[in-house]
Amino acid sequence: MATKINVRSPFYVKAEDSSLASATLQLYIYTGAKLTTPTSSEAKYTITKNEIDSNNYVVFEISELVRDYLDIEFDGEYDSQCVWVRTSIIKNDASGGIIGTPINTDYIAFDGYGYFHEGTNPELSRGLLLSNNTIFRLNDSNVRIPVFTEDTNSVAFYYQGVEKRSITISSSTNTNGQIDYVTVSGSDNSDTYEERVVADGGTLESSKCLTDFLNQIDIGLVDEVYVATDDSTEIVKIFSTEECKYEPYKVTFVNKYGALQDLWFFKKSVESTNVTSEQFKASIFDQSTLSYKTYKHQQQAFLAQGKDRITMNTGYVNDDHNAVLEELLLSEQVWYTEITETEERVIPVIPLTKSITYKTSVNDKLANYTVDFEHAFDKINNIR
Repeated sequence: MATKINVRSPFYVKAEDSSLASATLQLYIYTGAKLTTPTSSEAKYTITKNEIDSNNYVVFEISELVRDYLDIEFDGEYDSQCVWVRTSIIKNDASGGIIGTPINTDYIAFDGYGYFHEGTNPELSRGLLLSNNTIFRLNDSNVRIPVFTEDTNSVAFYYQGVEKRSITISSSTNTNGQIDYVTVSGSDNSDTYEERVVADGGTLESSKCLTDFLNQIDIGLVDEVYVATDDSTEIVKIFSTEECKYEPYKVTFVNKYGALQDLWFFKKSVESTNVTSEQFKASIFDQSTLSYKTYKHQQQAFLAQGKDRITMNTGYVNDDHNAVLEELLLSEQVWYTEITETEERVIPVIPLTKSITYKTSVNDKLANYTVDFEHAFDKINNIR
């Protein structure tokens, strides 16, 4: 069983011995199949530290080093993104002799974090990789439940007490199998009925009758998900929402467990563009004619650039979503999916909202949250 590292929080490893004078850490970081015996030449870092004050121990902090090798991406596909980590510690005495044999420990690292009250080296959940036990989803959209496969046994989807689909979760020795995004539809990367048909190799012909039918039928309706782990079973409640007036947006972000999580914004959205530029005063006077052209710019603009923004509203959600909004604002990787008639685009964004007042059913009855996002790229293409 590999211990989980959440690399946005510090992770410490310790070498100690009554004869310890120094310790050398060889740090291995890699993806793919888990290696049984990586060679010393494959170590990404080799660090030696001397013990101080006769404490007979040395402490290494490795999270920042590991995170350099964990590049999170999202292009519409939900992939397991993590790295294997091995620490090999060699202990030395005052004469430079090796104490015992190297101590090798294997870890699996995610782009997650722990809160202050969760203490040092927080491992967090080894099953359901969500803080909330309630999901609000758009009617007919896919429901993705991220789970850690090593300790999760099965995920079952129910509707009105009847099991609709159950899947057995198998552990993996490959990084691409550490997080499983289990879906009610059986397709991780398809959100609607139309996308699922195409993903299965089918052909979908557009027609008014089919569109009207799909607008009334929810494919894969579910209201409860049971996540069974080695220790317990967690139940996630699913609430389906049909939005007829506004254009819903699906926001995807990396949550505190290092997993991709979807959050639907159902209500009013407002788009805007913020433009910045510099100005200088140009000389437009023509000395040869003692005149100037009145249609030329005396005030010249340059370095004009813009950024698009979008303000979204969640619609009414329950207290369970306070944790979701908190993790969204703390996330360093956020995207929303823009669906047009011809394509589906994933837009990288940065939350501009920096503070939020959490609402409760006792104080506020119904809670709607407004979040401002800015596109994480300039309006005019300036990639060189």
